[in-house]
Amino acid sequence: MDALTAYLPPSDKGLLPYYLFIVGIVSFGNSVQNLVTLHYTRRIYNGLFVPNRAPSDASGDSIDKLVPASATGKDAEKGQDQVTPLAARVFGVWTMLAGLVRIYTSHDVGNRALYQLSIITHAVAAVHFSSELLVFKTMHITGPQLFPLAAGFGGTVWMVLQYAHYVQ
Repeated sequence: MDALTAYLPPSDKGLLPYYLFIVGIVSFGNSVQNLVTLHYTRRIYNGLFVPNRAPSDASGDSIDKLVPASATGKDAEKGQDQVTPLAARVFGVWTMLAGLVRIYTSHDVGNRALYQLSIITHAVAAVHFSSELLVFKTMHITGPQLFPLAAGFGGTVWMVLQYAHYVQ
C-alpha cells in the first residue's frame, strides 16, 4: 500500500491536488482511447454533418463548410461524421499534455507556473467544449458531454478561487 500512496499527491494540501490528480489520470485514459478507437470520441462529438450550401468562404479551407444534418430530413442519410482518426489523435495528444500538466501540478500545487498552466488547461477545455456546443453545434448536452464541460468550468473556477490559498 505504501508503494501506491507514494504516487498520490500530498494529503496535507486539501482536495484540489487530488482533483487534479484524478482528472490527470482520466485524461491519460481518454488519450489512450482516442489513439485506439473513435467510439468514445464520437459519443462526445455527436451528429452527422452535410455540406453547407452557402459557406462564408468558397475554398475547401472554410470552417463552416459542413453544417449539422437534420435528424429527419433527406440529408441525414448523406451526412458525414466529423470525427476522423487524425482529429482523434490530435485531441488525444492535447488531452495527454493537459493531463500531464495537471498531474505535475497535483504534486507541486504551490508552484505558480504549474498552477497557472493547470488553470489554462481547464479554461481551454471549457472554451473548446462550449464552442463545440454553442458555435459549431457538434455537441448536444447528454451524459458523455457533461463530464468534460463540468471539469473544464469547475476546474477553472475552483483553481481561480483558490489561487491565493495555494500559490504564495
